[in-house]
Amino acid sequence: MTRLFQIYHRTFDARGMPWIAEFTQGEVALDRCPICGVKRRFPQGDMRALLEPIGTQWPDLIGNGDLVELFVVSGRFVEALRSCGIRVELGGRVEFDEPGPKRLSLADAPEYFWVDGEQHLAAKMDYEASGFVGTEYCAACGSRSFDIAASKVTSYVFEYDATSGLDLFTTDMNPRVFFCTERVLECCRDHRPTNVAIRPLEEMSRAKSIKFW
Repeated sequence: MTRLFQIYHRTFDARGMPWIAEFTQGEVALDRCPICGVKRRFPQGDMRALLEPIGTQWPDLIGNGDLVELFVVSGRFVEALRSCGIRVELGGRVEFDEPGPKRLSLADAPEYFWVDGEQHLAAKMDYEASGFVGTEYCAACGSRSFDIAASKVTSYVFEYDATSGLDLFTTDMNPRVFFCTERVLECCRDHRPTNVAIRPLEEMSRAKSIKFW
């Protein structure tokens, strides 16, 4: 049986990590859906971003509070994954506006990219088994909603398509939330990317994250 994991940034558990406050270019916002009222926002092409005035080192995975969970990775991390035979589909570059963090030079920033989760779709979420209650889809825009108070999500349960060839993948729940196979875990152990954590899916609610430096 293939072991699966969630992969994400560990900014809140690590010192010196920069944080994207907002994207200033490349974010597309659509009008509110006339049926459910949701206003959708998504990335497109090359992007620019403004960082919070914090941070002392450039990591391989940067978190953000704008397009939340957008998977922004360094070129070094992309090269490491591809050297391990792991497919990575990029949506575009991410560059940073002045002013940057006081203790980081934007001129010294490595290349950054966002990974296109739409091209990494390889799993279908089982919302009921995952603990979501009252999941509904808008017939007009496809947005998902559920009963927040009644839902008790302790893990994610989904059907992963191993024939997709994707070891780094997303589900139909959210194209910005990434999961991975053990091949990605082993690649990270070999290359030790910074600000990256991986958590076993089968024990997600109680598992300690695996970190690499």
